[in-house]
Amino acid sequence: MKNLLKAFLTGVLLTASVQVRASILDDIKGFFSKKEAAEPVEKSDATEPAPIKKEKKIPDYDFSEKTIGDSSAPVKVIVFTSLTCPHCSHLHLQIIPKLRERYIDNGKAELILIDFPLEARAMAASLIARCLRGEAYFAFIDTLFKHQKQWSVAPNLQEALAPHAKLAGLSEKEMIACATDRAGTREMTRIRNMYAARYNLRATPTVIVRLGKKTKELVGVPDFKDLAAAIEQISAPDYK
Repeated sequence: MKNLLKAFLTGVLLTASVQVRASILDDIKGFFSKKEAAEPVEKSDATEPAPIKKEKKIPDYDFSEKTIGDSSAPVKVIVFTSLTCPHCSHLHLQIIPKLRERYIDNGKAELILIDFPLEARAMAASLIARCLRGEAYFAFIDTLFKHQKQWSVAPNLQEALAPHAKLAGLSEKEMIACATDRAGTREMTRIRNMYAARYNLRATPTVIVRLGKKTKELVGVPDFKDLAAAIEQISAPDYK
């Protein structure tokens, strides 16, 4: 009976997940609806061969974990943020620099940044970011958090994000392709749901401080003192 109930609930969750993906993708495509003007076609009596359709370029995503610091550091600080979340912006711009100075740059801890988009605009921005590599990804994320109040509520999301994407090295066509790809949206949703189930995530931002099997969770916007205390506490030999 328990297995039957579990199978039923799993089916419901998977169905809901598919519906959410479809809904988000429809919303995202609505943000990126700008079309290029068609070139005028000259009329001719001669039979012209049908134009060859260009194959759609598949976005080249990088969905790996984005890390800062020494991978051998004992403490892992995992930060889950959504790019349209104001509290996430505060954490990223005000708290993380202090964290890097005290714990990351000296090898005491490693920072792991996880995209956890909660709605369509955040999903689109995260998908664009995932088309970037190396420092370009981090610079783009920094820029989006710094200018969050502008682009996150802009009437035309495409026009609002295009300059930032261009500075990061993406053309407007590439940006749109990255933001509206069905397979990309599906994978981003899968990763988000995987982390939600693994850590029982309820909100953004959420910070997980981990040392081996020991974990400590901070939900909301932690004061830097609270975050530092969590790192020190979990690093103590007698912490269970």
